[in-house]
Amino acid sequence: MALAVCLATLPCAAHETSSNKDEVLKLLNELEIMSGDPNGDLRLDDTVTRAEFTKAAVASSQFRHSAASSLSVSPFYDAPYTHWAAPYIRVGVTNDLVSGYPDASFKPDNPVTYEEGVTIMLRVLGYTDADFGASWPDGQLGMADSLDMTDNIENTAVGSQIKRGDVATLIYNTLRCKQKNAQTELISIFDVSFTENATLISTSKEDSAIPGDEVFTDMGSFKIRDDFDYSRIGMKGDIALKNGRTVIGFFPDSGTEPDEKYVVYSMLGSDVVAYKNGAFEIVDIPDAAAAYDGTQRSTYGAVKSTLEMGDIINVHKTNGNIDYILFDKGKMRGPYTVTADSSHISAAGITESTKITRGGKAASLAELQSNDILYYVPELDMAFVYTNKVTGVYEKASPNADAPTEVTVSGVTYKVEGAGAFEKLSSAGGAEYGDTVTLLLGKSNDVADVLTNGNSDAPSTITGYAYSAGTKTYTTGDLKNYSGYYIGIAAPGGDTYEYTCDRDCSDYKNSIVTVTLSEGKASVRRAENSGGVSGIFRYNDGKISLGGAKVSSDVKILDVGATDKNEAPLYCAVYPSRLNNVNISSGRVLCSSKNGAGEIDSLILNDVTGDSYTYGLATSVQNISAGMNLSGSYSYLVNGVSYSAATSNTIFSIGRDMGIRLNSAQNPTSISNLTELDGNIEILSASALSCDGRTYEISPDVQVYEKTYSMSDEYTMVPMSDITSGSHTLYVYYDKLPENGGKIRVILAVRK
Repeated sequence: MALAVCLATLPCAAHETSSNKDEVLKLLNELEIMSGDPNGDLRLDDTVTRAEFTKAAVASSQFRHSAASSLSVSPFYDAPYTHWAAPYIRVGVTNDLVSGYPDASFKPDNPVTYEEGVTIMLRVLGYTDADFGASWPDGQLGMADSLDMTDNIENTAVGSQIKRGDVATLIYNTLRCKQKNAQTELISIFDVSFTENATLISTSKEDSAIPGDEVFTDMGSFKIRDDFDYSRIGMKGDIALKNGRTVIGFFPDSGTEPDEKYVVYSMLGSDVVAYKNGAFEIVDIPDAAAAYDGTQRSTYGAVKSTLEMGDIINVHKTNGNIDYILFDKGKMRGPYTVTADSSHISAAGITESTKITRGGKAASLAELQSNDILYYVPELDMAFVYTNKVTGVYEKASPNADAPTEVTVSGVTYKVEGAGAFEKLSSAGGAEYGDTVTLLLGKSNDVADVLTNGNSDAPSTITGYAYSAGTKTYTTGDLKNYSGYYIGIAAPGGDTYEYTCDRDCSDYKNSIVTVTLSEGKASVRRAENSGGVSGIFRYNDGKISLGGAKVSSDVKILDVGATDKNEAPLYCAVYPSRLNNVNISSGRVLCSSKNGAGEIDSLILNDVTGDSYTYGLATSVQNISAGMNLSGSYSYLVNGVSYSAATSNTIFSIGRDMGIRLNSAQNPTSISNLTELDGNIEILSASALSCDGRTYEISPDVQVYEKTYSMSDEYTMVPMSDITSGSHTLYVYYDKLPENGGKIRVILAVRK
């Protein structure tokens, strides 16, 4: 009971102990309490003698300055005044920290036991035998446990000989305890205090605005010395401060985790897409998490909208909980233009070990191609490479040709990003309005570099689909306007080019042409029908064939939906996998070419996939025939958006609640019914359904509309997963049979 009474009067422990031996030993050496031998060896597994422990205890106490450097009187017969520890033994005995034996000996070379060491350090705090109770050593050990003095000590067995490593931990824990009848920790006698639960956020290495001799924390800024451990940045723990200002030690929390580092790739709505550990992922951070941009504190939700590609997000956690987020902005180098002489490698500072993504896929240095645009993030040793190019007619510069920050090429306006692009597009760079140029686009589709006349990235001869042609008005350098002919070409694979030409090529619109480029000007002729191939297209494990002909693994395919010059242009790029098992007749091949190995390397098809068209659901149809006069009024949904169209002198033969195909969502000149499946329909998966046992592929862009009952005028666009053949009556529409390249395009689901 006496023990219980004594413990109840003890102050509650309010400090944090540390399991980090290196930091503990560094601090004890700083305070001149413990140090290594002449060779610097701390000998942490050695036992400790009574003389050694007494010296450490005195050095930890308020009596540390009382030990005389020399004595003329021996404190004990076995510890004469000539003994190295005699001054410390005398101070320890005089101040009741230690005591001798009844035979007037001290036994300085005897090893200290665990319970003896604990008792001595309790006396350093000011406690006496009266505080412990009569039960030895239970009273002493119970009190020490309650004060957290014994935390992280490896061997706490009664009677065991305490080792130097545990002595260091015991002394550190004691320094973090309040002295008896005082409100200050023992370590305050060294003019040292602790700032607890602080996070080291940044130094001048992370933020140049911070002075070189300071560390910024969430508890304020503090001075640092040359021995500061910069690897601790980002960690949370207790800071030991000399005179409340200078960091002399840092003790990270045991649950502090390695930083999670992300490099921002792009914004997807309100989500941040980032690169981490070799893969792209959505950054999952609560908007309320504390965030620091330099020394400015905010929240993740407030700053994430300002993030740009190449920014670094450092996430700091303890025990799985986010302490804070640190942003490093503007770390990306670039843009650099990839060159044949590899000068971009030394300019950016990349090496063979640099992780590279090209067009969103992992790549090597050897896979980079001339005129790619490269950016480098040195902190992550990552490079991002972009391949987007636009070839067209240089029409305008803003605010002017002397200082172009924006340029218009073939009707589209682009921001100028790179210094090389600025120079080449300016009046001093040689590019003139009306020239054919190739824009090399960077990470935000801004102009990173430019290839001008005589140095274009476009092929000198190209065969493709003429999607536009006519005249355009340009402004010359002397501000005079003139009209020039142009033609726009979509090449197999979908790349587009626009050229000035020497005559009106409007008759070539929506046809396949061959363009020859010379000094920036194009000569145009109709392409010869070089089809000559047909059969079933096979795509299996990278092996591709069309009929009996081999197809190159990097084949470029374009599917054309309109071939009449009076129609709106329709075309789309097609991947080989899209054509798997499709039977392509020779009449559907407008143009093909082969490489040196005799493999088909390009195809221009005539409406094989139907993917260039627009699809929707007719919701209202009104056709009027009055004598020789025809007119129509139509309403329809395309991807959940309502549209309307009206006609005169013609009508569209479509029906209400039918799936339809249009050549344009707005102002269509062609609308036709899709084919309805007739039979027992069963949904097999998100990509397939069956009708009377036959399987039909569902387009990835299928539009699914739900009605609560058949006569309802309300339509709701829903995901495919929301409908079942058991709970809905399904009306399913396709454009062509699967073997001809068709897919399910529209589904109307009426609740049963």
